[in-house]
Amino acid sequence: MLNHTWLDQWERVQRGLKEVRSVYRGAPGGTPAAVDAVQSFFESVHHLKDWLANDPSVQFTRKDGDALIASSNDLKLCADLANGSKHFSLTQTRTGDLGTDIKRNDATVFVGTGTTAHRFYIQSNGVEHDVLDVAEAAVAAWDAFLSQKGLLPARTP
Repeated sequence: MLNHTWLDQWERVQRGLKEVRSVYRGAPGGTPAAVDAVQSFFESVHHLKDWLANDPSVQFTRKDGDALIASSNDLKLCADLANGSKHFSLTQTRTGDLGTDIKRNDATVFVGTGTTAHRFYIQSNGVEHDVLDVAEAAVAAWDAFLSQKGLLPARTP
């Protein structure tokens, strides 16, 4: 895509995480906009493996991405949510639960501001997971993996 690299997708993931955090703090647009932000994040973080696999400038295969996802419950949740959104319904699952989905939402309306804070909850295998917790953990898993592979620049403390 216009000379883009996998880093463009990584930056999209970072922006998506900021959007999810914003949804939790309070943002305009109501529940539909909040759902869009959350779903967009899950799609972006899951598709990072495809961007890496398709970028000839890095040594990365889909098998590498699949192994990382298999090692992380949070990334499995992201995969199921992304694929369920992409295909209308989940027909193959990483978590083992075809019913994995965002099942619950708490909302706090800030009267007079035009904003609402949302908290979303994923239900999978009989366990409820907070969306922001899953999003933060998924980005941390990718960050650790990419750093270990030398694909992200060294950070200064």
